[in-house]
Amino acid sequence: MKTKDNRFIYALKFIACLLVITIHARIPGTVGDIVLCIARFAVPFFFAVSGRFLLVGRDGSPIRDVPSIRKKVAASLGKLIRVTAIVYFVYLIFSFIVNMIYKTPVSEFFSSRFNIGEIVKFLLFHGGKVVYDWSYVFDHLWYLFALLYVYALIYVFAPVLRSWYKALIVILLFFLFFGELLQTYYPIRPFDISINTPYMLRNWLFVGLPFVLLGILFADHVCEVRSKGEDYAALHFGKLKVPALLLVLLGMISSVIEAFVIDFKEVYFGSLLIVIGVLFLSESVDIRNRVLCTLGKRASSNIYFYHVLVMAVLDLLSQNGIIPGYSMLLKPFLVMLICFIIFCIKPLWEEMREVRN
Repeated sequence: MKTKDNRFIYALKFIACLLVITIHARIPGTVGDIVLCIARFAVPFFFAVSGRFLLVGRDGSPIRDVPSIRKKVAASLGKLIRVTAIVYFVYLIFSFIVNMIYKTPVSEFFSSRFNIGEIVKFLLFHGGKVVYDWSYVFDHLWYLFALLYVYALIYVFAPVLRSWYKALIVILLFFLFFGELLQTYYPIRPFDISINTPYMLRNWLFVGLPFVLLGILFADHVCEVRSKGEDYAALHFGKLKVPALLLVLLGMISSVIEAFVIDFKEVYFGSLLIVIGVLFLSESVDIRNRVLCTLGKRASSNIYFYHVLVMAVLDLLSQNGIIPGYSMLLKPFLVMLICFIIFCIKPLWEEMREVRN
C-alpha cells in the first residue's frame, strides 16, 4: 500500500505555497485577480492533506480503533505544538524588535496585543492582534492554531469520529458557503463583529475542521479501494483521472466566476472542487520530477510559515530607503525568489548529494 510518500501531493504542496504568496503579495490587474481566485484552494488543500495522512498507518492501512487514533493524533499534535510555538515566537520577536525600533513603549506593545478582548478573539477565531500586528500585516498563522484545534477535537471525539464525519463535512461546508452569501447580500454582525471580517468564516470551525475531515474521508476511501488489491486500485483511480482533472478545471472556472459575479471570498465552492479533484489525482498521477517533490517535502512548510516575514522585511527595508523600491508586479516574484534562496537551495543540494551517493 502507498504510504505518506505521495510525490504528487508533495509537488502540489510546493506549487500551492507559491500561490499563497500571490494571495499576500497580489499580482495587479485582472490576471492577478484570476490567480488570486484560483490560489484560494491552497489552504483548504493543506488542511485536507493533513487529514489525508492523519489516521493512516506506516503501511498505508487505516487506523480505526480509538486508542490507536488517539495515540496517532497525540503524536501529531505534539509535533504541531512544537512547530507552532517556534513559528509564532519568531514572528513575536520580529514584531517586538520592529516596535522597539519605532519606539513603541514595551507596555503598549504587550497590552495592545494581549488584552482580554484580543485574547478572546484569538481563542474563538485565531484572529486579531495576538496573531499579527502592523509589523507584518497578514494573519496566516491562523492555519497552525486552527489545525491544533482540529487535532484536539479529533482526539476528544475519536469514538464517534467515523459516525459523524460525513454529516459534519456537509453541515459545516453548508454554513461556510451560506455565510459567504450573507457577507455579500445580508451582512449580519454575530458577536457584534461584522460577518465580513475574514476570520468570522475563515477559521478552525468552517474551514479547518471540514477540510481535515474531508481528507480523512478520502483516506478511508483509498484504503478501502486498495484493500481489494493494487491492480484493482490502479484501475479504479486510473478511470477517475480524467474526471478528476475536469473537476479541477471546473473548480478553477467556478472560483473565478464566483469572485466576479458575487464577490471575492476567502474560500470558494470552486476551491472545494479543486481540493476534491487533486485528492483523486494524487492517487492516479505519479510525478517524476524530483525537484518539485523535494521542494514540496522539505521546503514548502517553511515557505508558508515565513514568506510573510520575508515580505515584512522587504517592506521595512524599502520604506526606509535601505533597498530600492519595487513595483507591485515585481513583489510576489521577488518574495518567491528570496524564499527559494533561503528555503530551497539546501534541500535541493542535499537531494543531489543523496542521488550521487
